[in-house]
Amino acid sequence: MAEQVATAVKDAILAGDFAPGAALPTEPELSADFGVSRAVIRDATRMLAAQGLVVAEHGRGVFVTDSQVEAFGEALLLALRRADASVWDVEQFEQILYPEVGALAAVQATDTELDLIQQKIDAYLTLQQELHVLQQAQRLSSEQIEQLSAAFRKIITALFAATHNAVLQLLAQPLLELHSVRDWEPEEPQPIEEVLAFEASYLKTFMEAVASRNPEHAHSTIKQLMKLPAEAETAMRHTPVGETPLIPLPLHPITLRHQK
Repeated sequence: MAEQVATAVKDAILAGDFAPGAALPTEPELSADFGVSRAVIRDATRMLAAQGLVVAEHGRGVFVTDSQVEAFGEALLLALRRADASVWDVEQFEQILYPEVGALAAVQATDTELDLIQQKIDAYLTLQQELHVLQQAQRLSSEQIEQLSAAFRKIITALFAATHNAVLQLLAQPLLELHSVRDWEPEEPQPIEEVLAFEASYLKTFMEAVASRNPEHAHSTIKQLMKLPAEAETAMRHTPVGETPLIPLPLHPITLRHQK
């Protein structure tokens, strides 16, 4: 019975009967509606919570989560961890997917959407420069690294949106949830100016490829941009998905990823 109740409530959530953030009816109300015991309702609620559709708040009730897309990303990451996936599994998938996304965006994007991608790139590079100035005095905090990663995610989200493909648009956030920060740690400190130049050059190349309106050119350019040195691949193969691989090299000039 719990499975049937969970399915019925899930269908109602997905149909929009309960908006994100809305409270579900109370246990007694659901028990009366479905003609089952409150224990069955509690079991059904646990099933919905495991699917990321609801969250139970002690003393307040059960609420529909704000984003089923985010819940899907978390569930996918958990499934990959259980499958002993590595960072390289995610990286390899990105190397297959992103050239295709770039090629589709080159054809589908409006001028306004291309301008938006460029704006997100400019904002990311500006923030990166500001944070690296601070890094000269002290190591960046986890909050600052997350701030930079969030700015980068906006570039990728804008890119996926520019494909005008509903599946890709929905997948953007979950895929970004899978992507962990890369920690490039060379034996000798890498000049900040070099790091900034790498990022600016690669993002410029990436943007020009998408803006070319030539899908073959965009595909081949982004595929080339995403190639990694063997040492990086080895480090990623030995790092569980969701964790940060330590790469014993200077920052490789790669786009479509975050770094530390």
